[in-house]
Amino acid sequence: MNGRLLRNEGMYLKRLFTLMLVAGILLAACNSSQLSIRELESVPSKVQDVINSDSTLQMITSGEKNTYIVFHSTEEVSVELEVTENILNIKFNTTNHGNTELKQYVYQLHGEDSEHDTFNVLVNGENAPFDGGMTIL
Repeated sequence: MNGRLLRNEGMYLKRLFTLMLVAGILLAACNSSQLSIRELESVPSKVQDVINSDSTLQMITSGEKNTYIVFHSTEEVSVELEVTENILNIKFNTTNHGNTELKQYVYQLHGEDSEHDTFNVLVNGENAPFDGGMTIL
């Protein structure tokens, strides 16, 4: 009887440890400041109100952690980030599917971008300026 009780207690401690380990990993992942970018399905109205539809590329910042990149294109667009020291490279790649209608792509940067003092935008490998400028809300 005593052996069975100790075995059950050992199983309980193993399960508790495993649960705590998984919870710790999840919390660490949630607090990760790794930089990422995602396309917005729904653009906040305060951002939409300041978008310049005549520009190709525009940066909008709202507060310390909300940075939006607006890209207008008739082509399909994909994006990826690359960090080189203090430079954040935002790489847009476009593919032509015969579209003629100008589409607005709005992306939001997530994570800590304050350590990057330079934003470099590339469209199909070529440097592209923010012709819509930078807007601060």
